[in-house]
Amino acid sequence: MKEPRTKRDLVEDVIFSRWSELNRLNFQGFYTVVLERDDDLITVATVRVYGEKVAEIPLVATRFQYRRLGMCRIMMNELEKKLIELGVQRLVLPAVPSVLSTWETSFGFSRITESERLNFLDCTFLDFQGSHMCQKLLKNTQCTELSQLTASLVILLIQRAEN
Repeated sequence: MKEPRTKRDLVEDVIFSRWSELNRLNFQGFYTVVLERDDDLITVATVRVYGEKVAEIPLVATRFQYRRLGMCRIMMNELEKKLIELGVQRLVLPAVPSVLSTWETSFGFSRITESERLNFLDCTFLDFQGSHMCQKLLKNTQCTELSQLTASLVILLIQRAEN
């Protein structure tokens, strides 16, 4: 995914938490969350926390053979629990039209209105052309028990510093 003006690879910049003087290209503070089973990568997401106010998850992907098995749900549930522990109140993400209804109906997100977006002027969210910015309020009551898996699951938070 290339940034149109600079031709930089946005996915690489986010994963490696690259800093830039340009606010819209400053990806410092991103973490990569990984769901694995027996050292097999299943689902991955990128997350950046803006204090207790909000966290963003602009990139989420599940390997093809694990799709529609609830793996993204497992990772999102655990990630939400960790964000709640940190005191984060809201989670935002850009949803492309093809999966917007999934984020809304299956994961409890709703579209952010223009007036709600004004509350986040100090946050530079990663947004993609044609996507809809969505949000989910995080509450302690949403901490549900993680679905059991027969294999051990590991969630790793990795911040890779650019050398």
